[in-house]
Amino acid sequence: MDRDTGSQGCLEIWTAEHYSIVRKCKAACRTQKGTQQKEALKQCHSELRKLLQKIQGLPPAVSSVPLELSVLYNASVLNLRLSANTREEDQAGITQALLRALEAAGRPGTGSDPLQLWRLVLQLLNWEHWEQWEPSLTQLACVQWAHWLCTCQLHCVRELLLWLAEARGWSLPACPGSPLDVQSVLVEESQSWESRAAPGEVLSAAQFRELLHTCTAITRGVEWMEAGQYQEALGGFQQAAVLPSPRPLHAQLLTLTGLCFLKLGKPQSGLQCYRQALEMDFGCLCALYQSCVVYRQLGEADAEIEALGLLYTAVMSPAHRDPACDSAALIGPESLLQSPTLICLLRKPHPSCVKHCLAQRSLQSGRTAEAVEHYLDLLALFQEGASQRVIVDNSLAFPRIPELYLEAAVSLLKARRYQDAITVCEEVVSKTGALVPERLTIECPPNTERDGLWAGESEKRESLNCVLWTAAACFLQGQAFTQLKEGKESLSHYSRCINLLVKVHVTYSERRGGDSEKSGVRSLQRLKSLAFTGRGLCFLERAQDREALHSFQLSVQTDPGVVEGLYWLLELLWRLGRREEALSCWRRFQSCTGRSAEEAAAAGQDLQGDYPLYLLSPLQGDAPRDWEGLSRRMLEECCPL
Repeated sequence: MDRDTGSQGCLEIWTAEHYSIVRKCKAACRTQKGTQQKEALKQCHSELRKLLQKIQGLPPAVSSVPLELSVLYNASVLNLRLSANTREEDQAGITQALLRALEAAGRPGTGSDPLQLWRLVLQLLNWEHWEQWEPSLTQLACVQWAHWLCTCQLHCVRELLLWLAEARGWSLPACPGSPLDVQSVLVEESQSWESRAAPGEVLSAAQFRELLHTCTAITRGVEWMEAGQYQEALGGFQQAAVLPSPRPLHAQLLTLTGLCFLKLGKPQSGLQCYRQALEMDFGCLCALYQSCVVYRQLGEADAEIEALGLLYTAVMSPAHRDPACDSAALIGPESLLQSPTLICLLRKPHPSCVKHCLAQRSLQSGRTAEAVEHYLDLLALFQEGASQRVIVDNSLAFPRIPELYLEAAVSLLKARRYQDAITVCEEVVSKTGALVPERLTIECPPNTERDGLWAGESEKRESLNCVLWTAAACFLQGQAFTQLKEGKESLSHYSRCINLLVKVHVTYSERRGGDSEKSGVRSLQRLKSLAFTGRGLCFLERAQDREALHSFQLSVQTDPGVVEGLYWLLELLWRLGRREEALSCWRRFQSCTGRSAEEAAAAGQDLQGDYPLYLLSPLQGDAPRDWEGLSRRMLEECCPL
């Protein structure tokens, strides 16, 4: 009691100082924005920390503990708003405050386990000063909850909420094992928390608790998603949807619900959730992006491209590129939702990544003019030095810079802008050609993932990339010169492409198998086969049938899956009167693949997941191909009437 009396004079001064700081903080939130508001909040946080040091400079007393806890609460809330890297400091402050509270109550605690210290403090329920302390302890419980939520320690959150419920004598729900069930108990207490709210709060503990409820439900749901328990996650998100929450947070909740529906094989239900999320908050760009993903899975190219266009417009708007500090909410959901998986799911895509996705889908959907415009915009960004800002963003798959140039060249070829395509490819050759080794040996071990990487072979992998990029640029230049009717240049570039590719020697530890091949090697084989076919067509134009026949044969030997070479080999053999050879090749192909040549040609149109975009059927349009007529001739020869 003597200690309480001795500190009474200081307590009144500290209380007045505390209220003054809180008023200053609230005024900053109402009247200031952006950097100005942030600086004002930093100043308030600094003043609160200094005040806390003064209070803790004296031994703890029953009368000073509520003020000490309230000052710590306000300082912690501001710290949560201003910084995401002081979690250990926050927990140390909470632990110290709990120890001082127990000391003031005459029940000194030992140890530093915050969970056990909370259990000891909540056992003071029948103590005579409990009602005086309860509002401030409720504040501190919110801060502790936030700390454990940020560090994804949901088991600790669950224990704390259970003890709070037990301390107040409430009956637990039927299934208390879930954090959501425990939260449902506290929802019933909402009004009582508000009526006992402590004065001098920079953020109402009741409002803070509501935000914590929803964020905890989201974090728990994401844990279920990580474990593949999408039905449980869906139920958790739907239960959390009835809790009060800010519109942006509710939109994120709807987006996560849509992701669960998608994983459960219900894309239309997922789309409905995404639409609701965008109606709730059009700034929820992850919902718009996920809509694009669903449209792609459903094969609705037009809807996907429209959604990508809206997404690009949204991410380019100043409100999304330079978000201002929200003065209406002292703590936003982003301060509490720190799960790496959740951050990845809800990350805003980079404008250049969206632009590239839009360019690719336009090119794949036959919207050539739009694709060219998008690709040229991207190339202009790289020339302005924006590449570093693009590459560090992983929200969408973004190609390497040479691949982007090669895709742009393909779009220019399809738009019949052949000279521009040649110029773009020359840019690739000038940058990567000097990095091509004189000889490169690649060993493909057996039983490895199709698109895996060679462990410890990063240098060889990069050398292989340089060979592939440079050779692909030469190949596309050959395509352009073919269309410009410059046969000599076309033949020269196809030959240059082949000469680059033969620098790579591929060895296999065991029998070669389709699933054992690396994506880079498979792309190299496909490109070599296409280059042989292109060179063969050049020889045909020059009436050099023997050389053309040899090139087509090499094309088929290099990669039997590239049916362009097979078609021209069969056609030339047929025209030269070597029909038995043509029939033999035709039968051998059907025997090996189990399908007709025209079926293989049709299947070749859907290789987006297997090869880079710049290697997908680039020889289309060089000359007309009549697979049906060729097959009919073969059948008639095999089975004459």
